[in-house]
Amino acid sequence: MYINPNIAIIQDSVVAAALRLILSTGKWESVSKGDLILTEGQSCDFLFFIESGAFRAFRWIEDKEVTIGFAFSGDVDTCPYAFFNDLPSLDIIEALSDGVIIRIKKSDIDKLIIQKPEFKDFLTLLLSHYVEVLISRIIEHRILTAEEIYQNLLSRQPDEVAKIPLQYIASYLGISKERLSRIRKKHRN
Repeated sequence: MYINPNIAIIQDSVVAAALRLILSTGKWESVSKGDLILTEGQSCDFLFFIESGAFRAFRWIEDKEVTIGFAFSGDVDTCPYAFFNDLPSLDIIEALSDGVIIRIKKSDIDKLIIQKPEFKDFLTLLLSHYVEVLISRIIEHRILTAEEIYQNLLSRQPDEVAKIPLQYIASYLGISKERLSRIRKKHRN
């Protein structure tokens, strides 16, 4: 799940205040490239705000590693289904670079909601934003070519995308590493 601070819902002062308060309850953590923030089957009782770094979410499907998406500085990430339903995670979230995250426990968010019921609106907005991101991603994968999707990703996060290993981007795009290499070479010239 991710939400960038430039997204319209953060412009709302109540939502921005909720985010600041929620972040203040979190625990700052330094992470190293390759660290697993969340593993499949792990209790997903937290979400995390990315202060710096790049991350990817993936699943194992029929013995194949499938990259679901990427998250960068300013984003919030978790396995949303598991987080909202108190279930074990289906996703694995890996640090693709060294970074800093703020880990926020669901129990702390629940306490804030009891104190300030309007904070539940923040979680509703967060979830609805995530749903919209997924819908946009589905549409993007249906109407655009892998090359166009790569260009969109590159235009949104050029520095971060340059650091992501080829196989993860290729998995996200549903193409081979070789095909992605040709696409990258074409756009470097």
